[in-house]
Amino acid sequence: MNILSLLSTSVTAPKDLWTILINAFQSGIHNFGWVILLLTILVKLVLSPLDFGVKYTTKMQNLVQQKCAPEVAKIKKKFGADQQRVRIQTQSLYKREGMRTGVSCIVMLVNLVMTMVVFFTFYASLQKNTTYQAIKEYELLNTTYVSSFDSAFASFNDSDDITLENAREKYNEYYEADKWVKEHQEGDEGWEENNAIIKDQNTIDALKAAKETAEKATINVWNDSKANWLWIDNIWVSDSTTRPFPTYDSLHGKASGKFKDENGNKLTYKNYIENNIDKEEYGVIEKLVNEQGGRTKNGYYILAVLAAVVTFLSQYITELHTRLKNKKANIVAKAATDSSMGVSMKIMKIVMPIIMIIFVLTSSASFGIYILASNIATIALGELITLIINKLTKKKQTEVEEFLEKEANRLIKKGKLQEK
Repeated sequence: MNILSLLSTSVTAPKDLWTILINAFQSGIHNFGWVILLLTILVKLVLSPLDFGVKYTTKMQNLVQQKCAPEVAKIKKKFGADQQRVRIQTQSLYKREGMRTGVSCIVMLVNLVMTMVVFFTFYASLQKNTTYQAIKEYELLNTTYVSSFDSAFASFNDSDDITLENAREKYNEYYEADKWVKEHQEGDEGWEENNAIIKDQNTIDALKAAKETAEKATINVWNDSKANWLWIDNIWVSDSTTRPFPTYDSLHGKASGKFKDENGNKLTYKNYIENNIDKEEYGVIEKLVNEQGGRTKNGYYILAVLAAVVTFLSQYITELHTRLKNKKANIVAKAATDSSMGVSMKIMKIVMPIIMIIFVLTSSASFGIYILASNIATIALGELITLIINKLTKKKQTEVEEFLEKEANRLIKKGKLQEK
């Protein structure tokens, strides 16, 4: 029996660009986790020219600021609390050294806008897909369960009292009556009523056999169709100790996105869940999958931990690249740098990993894969870009380091700077 041919639904997938790309890749790769990872890397490659522009202008800007650091320190000392005069003199100094702050700002702004657009549109797309995939998965499993139960019961049943139309409803009645009789004694109140329900043992056996057949078929379809990835059982649920199949309340509460049905009517996935999915029937499938599906935990918080570590590492590497190789030169540049900037950077190194953890834990594992892949690609491409930029700016960097080393030696001789 082809279960997919039995599935009839008016719910349709999101139509945004990311979903179209994901589905196109998925048709060849057949695993959503790897599709999201690969697509993320490709997007980073496409945007790498912008990253190059930002890193290059930032590198040149840092070199100018480092070279001008001693003079900036003198300007601050000379004009004291007159911040406007300090700013004017500093900008004039930077301009003489060739810094083009306008160009740098434009490049950084464009890169920031593109990064934010990609981040939030991808986030929104995966949120919608999470809802859509959960609905589609449930409807597939529910169709499997119903069709398998009915088919099996038709084979086993020889009673005229129960038909296919009421068999699954009658099963619960027989099950509860059978359980009641086993827990009570003849003569107890309710004994005759419950015993009368289960008098036909053949029918009970047929119902039990049908249910076992339906459950087995449903679990097999779940194992074949679920969107697992490495240690994660279902990427449309968060990488945590939550169960792989979402509860009805969780699905309804986090439902996101809109779609057009087969008649062209605009609907929300939340409305579709409310009007087309019975909570009690959903609970049967959810309980079956989570209790008999092979795993009780969807993940182990690994994506959240890795996202935090890689985010911290990315910032740390960026900070390393801003330091000068010459120790004396670096001492002078650092001594003349605004200490508040250093404090801000330290705070960001703590805050950003925490933000990533929150994003990953409050989203499906699919978005966690995107976060992790994006940060790893940023580090890898960043190192390659930095290598190229270092070659392009080698002459300027040597000039800055030699200038600052001379300044350091002068200050050390005067006792105004200690060599560390």
